[in-house]
Amino acid sequence: MNEKVSRNDPCPCGSGKKFKKCCGANEAISITHIIESEIDDLQKRILYFAMDHYGVEIEEDFEDLQEVMVIAEEQSREFYEMIHTIWFSLFEQLEDGETILEKFIAIEGRRIKRPKLRGILQTWVNPKVIAGKIIGVENNKLSVMDVFTSEIIEAYMVTEHFPVEMGSFFVGLLLPYDQNYVFFPGPLDLTDIPVEQAVDFIERSSVDAGYDLPQEYLTDFFIEVLSELPMVGQSVDLDSLDWPAPIYQEVAGIFKNKFETLDDSELLVETGTILWFQFCQKREKRIQNPNIYAAAIHYLVTTLVPMGLSYTQKELGEQYGVSAGSVSSAFKELESVLSDEITDLLRSFYDAPNGVKAPVVQFNPQQGPMVTERAMQEAITELQGENFESIDEINQFLNQRLNAPQKVLPKGNEERAQDLIYDAFEAVGKQRYKLAEEALKLNSDCVDAYNILAEVAGSVEKAAKMYEKGMLLGQKELGKAFFMKNKGHFWGLIETRPFMRAKLYYAEALYNIGKINEATKHYEELLELNPNDNQGVRDFLFVAYVDQGELKKAQSLLKQHDEGTAQGLYNKVLLELLEKGFTSKAATLLKAAKKQNKYVIAFLTGKKRVPDQQPDYYGWGDENEAIIYAFGHLHLWRKIDGLNDWVKNK
Repeated sequence: MNEKVSRNDPCPCGSGKKFKKCCGANEAISITHIIESEIDDLQKRILYFAMDHYGVEIEEDFEDLQEVMVIAEEQSREFYEMIHTIWFSLFEQLEDGETILEKFIAIEGRRIKRPKLRGILQTWVNPKVIAGKIIGVENNKLSVMDVFTSEIIEAYMVTEHFPVEMGSFFVGLLLPYDQNYVFFPGPLDLTDIPVEQAVDFIERSSVDAGYDLPQEYLTDFFIEVLSELPMVGQSVDLDSLDWPAPIYQEVAGIFKNKFETLDDSELLVETGTILWFQFCQKREKRIQNPNIYAAAIHYLVTTLVPMGLSYTQKELGEQYGVSAGSVSSAFKELESVLSDEITDLLRSFYDAPNGVKAPVVQFNPQQGPMVTERAMQEAITELQGENFESIDEINQFLNQRLNAPQKVLPKGNEERAQDLIYDAFEAVGKQRYKLAEEALKLNSDCVDAYNILAEVAGSVEKAAKMYEKGMLLGQKELGKAFFMKNKGHFWGLIETRPFMRAKLYYAEALYNIGKINEATKHYEELLELNPNDNQGVRDFLFVAYVDQGELKKAQSLLKQHDEGTAQGLYNKVLLELLEKGFTSKAATLLKAAKKQNKYVIAFLTGKKRVPDQQPDYYGWGDENEAIIYAFGHLHLWRKIDGLNDWVKNK
């Protein structure tokens, strides 16, 4: 932007003087250089203004953002803090509806003497976010193409000359400059990311968040997108990982090569490799046949993330040249050792670069996987009849039991009753309750029989009495000494589960008949017995706390179980609104919640009616998840006056 100006022409700065009497007095300095230097100074003054007057709001917003993004290094944190300050100043509305930039223009614009510079500043009320491809470079001027609109624009770098590469992908914040734009502060060049993958990532993310236009999504979630983009297109290098032994890398290599011949999902290859590496860090297994574990990893990732081709254990056994039984055994071992990693993985998949949705999961988490529980109960029963001298002997026994035909052993009435209960949990209709009644005849102290029969008690009050009876029977059977010894890991002990179910159902029944204080006490006791909360008690307790006005306790509970789920994110918004009203922090939290599940808002605002029955299953980010959340929380949101109008503007 170096136009030639005659010495007798009016000065381009707009002073009204001739060029030779104004900026042309020193011909070594171009007017463009002066204007760009002053623009650079203006940008710095905006940042000073923002931090001086709105530093608290900016810092609070950044702290909220860190709850939904990961910043690994302090140096990276400083970078994101700086970019966030700029983005917040340009786009985020304060409580009065104005941005920091608009306030700066109103206050500082009058103090600028140079008319041209003042005119440029006035146009900055229309900032722009861009994701683009660099197609031309000339000094500090870039020709760039907006990847979403294909618009070609000219943009200048005035802060400093950032190193850029032709054809590379970037994101940036732009301010108008005459007929073109100026970067603030410069193009954030992401050279290592293929343009197509970056565009696909932003487009998929915008769809998942419920946005019609990726440009609007990029504007609202600029910092989050900037932090996530460097992970797009990354791949795992087997040689770069610190394997405990060569055999473990061999397993990973077999899995990778076989998977790539059967499927083309790079994401699943990397997922399987990472899970296997995590397994090797936890358990250094002596492996004789690496194909067994390679097949087990293959089966594990395709069950966790149902995208692409899926195979049975028998089919994978044939592909890898091993038996289906060996695949099953190794798969169960992987699933057990990696339980925490698998949980974290499923939560993260909603935001995966390829837009992968987490697998559909069954609702009713407090019931638990009865097939697994039944198998555990049978194994424990058999172990009690054996004398083992070491853990290795127990493992050998269990492996033999898994792969050998099972003997039918005689059982007592209590064991037969429990078998009927496991059958009842899998049955539906009248058969379910008939089996429970038969179990009760065999064992009048069968806790789960009361849990099942309470479902047809006829009223919540009658059901509560049955749950209470089952709970007290279970409590008596376990004994006080057992509670004292095992408090803190109750659910891990199979014999506690009927009691734990009864206590939770009893608490729910108490809540439903209005005895919230009593219900809260039982919820709290359940969490004390089992802090890992396999039953999802924290969800019920949160609602009870809010109903009682115990917002501090509800806040503390959320922090203890901060999982990044839609429920947790919407609950953060709820607490902020109940405690402080429609703050900027609430708006930021709402954006993050909508990104996780866009369907919840329609139920909270009454655009959609909550069905009479909860769905039997849900997937993360889908409408069923939204229905389940609204089912338990809608009455809390209705306490907020003006919610609908606020949501419409966010």
